[in-house]
Formats: sequence, C-alpha cells, structure tokens
Amino acid sequence: MDSTEELDDFITIDLQPRDAVVDRLIVLRAMVERSLLEAVAEQEGKDDEVEERRFDLLAELLAGSAGSALAPEELQLLQTPIGRLPDEESTPMFLAAEAFGVIGYACGLVRELPLAPIPVGGTEELLEHILSLSVEDIQSNTTLPSEEQAAGLLEMIEVIHWRVDVEFGSRLNGGELTAEEKESIESVAKEAEISGLFETYPSGDLRIGNKPVRKWSDDEVEMYYIVTLQQRDALAWLCSNGQDWTVILDDEE
Repeated sequence: MDSTEELDDFITIDLQPRDAVVDRLIVLRAMVERSLLEAVAEQEGKDDEVEERRFDLLAELLAGSAGSALAPEELQLLQTPIGRLPDEESTPMFLAAEAFGVIGYACGLVRELPLAPIPVGGTEELLEHILSLSVEDIQSNTTLPSEEQAAGLLEMIEVIHWRVDVEFGSRLNGGELTAEEKESIESVAKEAEISGLFETYPSGDLRIGNKPVRKWSDDEVEMYYIVTLQQRDALAWLCSNGQDWTVILDDEE
C-alpha cells in the first residue's frame, strides 16, 4: 500500500451466510484445541490421553455440519497424530486463534481483542474463553455484524497490517524508515485520524496498541505482521460471500 488512496480499495461487503460463519468458527476452535493439545503433550507428556482427545475432537467435528466445511489441508492437520506434525506445518494451528479471535469479535463471541502487539494466542484468558465455547455455544450465540460494522473492522485491521508491513520492511533493510515511508505513514495516519479510525501520536504515526510501532521489538513486528495478515484474510472472507479461505500461511505474502 503506497498511498492513502489504496486504503479505500476494499472489496464490496457481502457477508458470508450465518451457517457458513458458524461452521468456520467451529473448525477454527477445533484447530485451536488441536494446537494446545500438541503443547500439552510436549510439556506434560500424557501422549495417550492427548491423542485420544485429538481423535475424539476430529470425530466430533466430522459428525456435525462443520465437518463438511473442512478444507483438505485442515483435515490433514487434524488427522495427524500428536507429536508427528512437522514444525513448519503447525503454524496454521497457532494462527487459528488469531482468526477465531477476530471473527469471534466481529460476531459477538469475543468481547475484545488484546492490544497490539499482543496476539490472541498470547492471551491465556482469551484462549481459555475460546476453548470454553462448545459447538452449541457457537451455534446459538454467533451474531453477524452489520455490513457497516464489518467494513469498519476490516478497514481497521487493513490499516494496522499495512503499518506493520511498512515497519517489517524497514527492519529487514536496516531499521530506519525512508523519507518516502515516513511521508506515507504520516499521510495515512492523517486520513485515519480525520475519518475517526485512529488517533495519532505527535510524531504523526498511528496510535496502535500499547506503544508506538517504532518501539516494538523486531520479534514483535515480525510476529504481528503474521497475526494481522491472518486477521485481515479472516475478515476479508467474512465480508466476501462465496469466497473460500483456510488458515494456511501464504508464503508469497
């Protein structure tokens, strides 16, 4: 994104049907649990108990309507026994928490998202809340946002991702922002403040999260780039009836 004009280049909002959103949330919640089962096995052992829960989790998912919403890549992740998933293939399970968080927030299942650069997956209370939701809870309590609300949330995440993307690029190139990048940040921040989307710092930068993006560590910038990429794609799916989407990291981004 090179200018403020591109901030307005959004998809036409046509929300996914509620049933499709419910099924996707159920799949995402299952992937969050699958991820945490892997962590439990690594930290506490109990491989047999954890593997039994993985098997039951998949069986429960396939027995309901959400089973038909599983993409082949997601099914493969859930079918893989505990302890046998290569590290590089476990990323989508971690990202499922970020996708569930942002869609759940849009649909009233999550009260609030953590402040950047803290991910959903780094918030124990929020993870516990996600895991506490049963299939019936998700089916009963999911409320689609209005098109205006969905568009506003998508725009907010789009701007945050853009700002972190600029920062990520600068860190890869020595850490300093170029004059062109500074000008672009100030221009976008000014437009976002005028529209009421964000407040800004005296420096002219966007006021995102709990501290200026320039003060984020390199690890925080890289991690939150991936988090906001996933959240952006999740919301773009929510706003695009008929679009397919899976929680698989896009290496081309």
